[in-house]
Amino acid sequence: MPVVLDPVTAGRMLGLGRTTTYKLLGQGNFPVPVHRTGKAWVVPTAGVLVYLGLPVGGGCGGCGARENTQTNARS
Repeated sequence: MPVVLDPVTAGRMLGLGRTTTYKLLGQGNFPVPVHRTGKAWVVPTAGVLVYLGLPVGGGCGGCGARENTQTNARS
């Protein structure tokens, strides 16, 4: 998952429609932390995951890479 989400995607993850999402943002009542970058809102993915009770893990989020890929070559 990306580090930040657009408001509509974050809202959908929380069960909110587009209109409600932007209404809550405008009121300062969005249920997770948000940041404004210029005219755009961004929602940290970690905040959404915590709100939903899902684990916030490191790594690549299931991309298939292993955390420890070092192998020991012995002769």
